[in-house]
Formats: sequence, structure tokens, C-alpha cells
Amino acid sequence: MIESRISQIIKDNTLVDNHMYERNGNVFRDVYGNNELLIEGRNENSVFNFLVDINSDFSNSFFEKHNNKVVLFNSKEYEHNSTDSFISLNGKDITNFTLQTGNIIGYISNGKYSIKISSRFGDNFLKFIISDADGFLEVPNRGGTSSENSYEWLLVFLWKIKLLKAYRLGIPKKYINQKNKLRVVRGNLNLLNYYTVGKDIGIYECEYRELNYGNDVTNLISSVFRKIGKHNLLSDCTRIKITFHSLVTKQKPSRTELLQTNHFSNPYYYHYNDVIDLSKYLILGKSSDFGDSSLESAFLFDVSMLFEYFVRKLLKRSGYFLQSKSEKSLYILTGGINNERKLIPDIVFTSSGKDYLFDVKYKHFDFTNGAKREDLFQLHTYVGQYGNHTKISACGFIHPIRAEEFEKKVKNDFIHNKIKINGHEVDFYILFIIVPDNNIDDYITKFKSYTDKFLDQIKKITKNQ
Repeated sequence: MIESRISQIIKDNTLVDNHMYERNGNVFRDVYGNNELLIEGRNENSVFNFLVDINSDFSNSFFEKHNNKVVLFNSKEYEHNSTDSFISLNGKDITNFTLQTGNIIGYISNGKYSIKISSRFGDNFLKFIISDADGFLEVPNRGGTSSENSYEWLLVFLWKIKLLKAYRLGIPKKYINQKNKLRVVRGNLNLLNYYTVGKDIGIYECEYRELNYGNDVTNLISSVFRKIGKHNLLSDCTRIKITFHSLVTKQKPSRTELLQTNHFSNPYYYHYNDVIDLSKYLILGKSSDFGDSSLESAFLFDVSMLFEYFVRKLLKRSGYFLQSKSEKSLYILTGGINNERKLIPDIVFTSSGKDYLFDVKYKHFDFTNGAKREDLFQLHTYVGQYGNHTKISACGFIHPIRAEEFEKKVKNDFIHNKIKINGHEVDFYILFIIVPDNNIDDYITKFKSYTDKFLDQIKKITKNQ
């Protein structure tokens, strides 16, 4: 056992998502990992007060107000689960408490104390599922971080991948207002100028709209490059950076002007809208400037949302037709004033004319007790309501799992039962996406082989119906 201080433990890479930790006397224990640390005897009650603030005041105000510290993307289809807090704390003092982490990773600091929660699968896992989902799979950078105690690199990496994807469509053009003196009338003619000056010399002062590469979006992206362009994760983007710098119409647009940049309505440039959103985070310094005197710095990221996005992309690339989460949904009555609640399963897809419904769960799967009670109730509701309109051939959950745990606990590649809903039997599956060890040399090759194995299981399920 390693001797340490509790303040050091919560600010380095010790804590990971979806874990429970116990402090009992001089021992700090990872309940799921069965790892123990020996804590130095000094009293750090101020650390406990910091955790209490994070657990209560911060969590309530932060998530109830949907504070945009939680980094989202594709918000039309993916929403942060506001019931899932950063930490859940129970206990009486610094020597006796339990701390539960959920699906949110990131860091929060206040004065001399900070807490960081990392992905339980490691940083290479995050890089893989971001880049693979958007078609730009990169060799994981072993360094990869701008600061060992932050997750700012994750926002930079996500911005880069989104920009690379959008850039395949070319540099975005937007209509901008122009005012010039021309020999041919274009747009709106300045009549006063024409009758006082232009009529005699044949020059027309005109105002018109013109598609132009030098616009608010290119200004915004160029400004981000100026701010973070030296980050080691952007070392391979020099050509793109020079291109956007060459198009700016204002060398130093104000922050207000940059933040007023609107989305594209033209569907051709739709992918740039994610870049615009993430660029505003970086311009505002959302990863380092919380702006609250009591909680000075915070950057949080919902990994469950990211994992769901990754799984949906895997299935789409394999040719499955997935229902959009934003365009088609069912409603159930609540009995309240707001009398409808939307039902939005994570994945509903069609194969050979048959429908399948799955929920993606980033959390641990409990091999002793099975799926959580609330998750099962939710799945039964989904299948029952969708069954009013179409027959669901199979349903279940999709979990990530470490390779070592999969080999020990899963005997037949997946778990299969049958459940009865509305008098009909439905095949029920627990499927797994295996995640390799974070430090293996052939990480990408191994992870891709595991995703292929997952898709083979999906194919096997659909063929057996």
C-alpha cells in the first residue's frame, strides 16, 4: 500500500468514472477495483468541505441550470442526463465517507483543492471513440495532455476531429453584405449617390450580398487556431491553420463578434455547426474559466453520450438503418399538467424488415444481479410502447467492458434470455463492446478487431430472428 494524502488522491488520476470509493480511517479503497491506499494521518477536513460543496451546491446549480460546462455535441440527438451528477458523496467527515462517480469525467478546482475523474478505460479509449466515430482514426498520442491535472486536451481533440470532418467539404462560404462602387448595377442602388455623383460618371454605389470565404465562421476558426494552435494535438493541422488564417477579414475580431457566429442553414455545411459550437467553448475558455468565485475552474464531459454516439456510428457504417432520435419518437401520458413524456430509446434499427431496440449503457454491468432495476423498467416500457406500432424482434443493452473482464465472465460472447411483454416472447440480450488495455502498442488494431466482433454478434442476432 502506498502512503498518500487525500487531497493528492482526488486531484491526480486515481479516481475514474463509474466507481465507488471508501475512506475508513487511514485506508482509502476502490470498492470495484479492490485497490487500497494508506492515507497519511493528518486531518484534512477542508478537503471534505470541498467535496461537500461539489456534491451539493455545485451539482444542484450546475445541472439544474443545464450549465454549458458539460461539453455536448450533436445536441439535436444527444442530451446530457441531468440526473447524473459529477460525484455522489455520503459520510460524516474526511475519515469516514463514500464517494461514487458516474458517467461524467473532467475536473473541478477551487483554490488549493481540485478533483479529477478520468475514464476508467483510459485516455486512448476516449481518443479512439471520438476519432473512429467521425472517420479520422488516429494513432493515440502517449503524451496528449496540456496539463496532467486537466482534461482540456479532450476539448481540443474533439474540436480537431470535428474540423477535419467538416473540412472534407471544403472551406465554408457564407453570404456577406458588400458595398462597392460598380459600373453595372448589382443589388440595391444608392439613389442619392447616383443622382448627385454617379449619373455623370457612370459609377453606381451598390449594396449586395455575396458568397465569400472570408466570413464569421472562418474568422472564428482562425481565432481558435491563434489561441490554441501550438497545442501538440494540432501539430498535423498546419496546412489547414494557414488556410483559415489567409481568409480572415478581421485580424482581431472581438469576442462578442465571434460568439455571435450563427450555424449554417445550408445542409452542405452542416458538419461545421459542431465546429462552431466547440470553437465558442474554446474562445470563451470554458475549460479553464468557470467564472464563479466559489468554484473557480471546471471542465466536464459526458462519456455516456459520447459512447452512444460511437455505437450508433458503428451500426450505421455497417449498413443498418437507425431511426433518428430527433425526428421520430413516441409519447406516453403522465397524468400531469405536462401530460406527455417522450420515449427516446438509444438505438432502434431495422434489418431484413424486422425491428430491434437497444439501450446503450456506459456504466458497469453487474454480472451478479444483472441489469439495473430502473434500466429494465425503462426497456420494458420502450418495447411495450413500440410494440403498439411494430413488432420488436429483439431488445437489450450494450455495455463497454475490459478485455480481461470479458474473458473471465462472458462465456458465449453475449448474454441471452427471453422476456415476455404484452403476451409475446422477445429475445433479450446483453451485448458487449470489448475495450483493450490502455497501454498496449497495437491499441487501434485491437480495438477495431473488438468492434468487428461486436458487429458479428449483431449480425448473428438478426439472422436468428
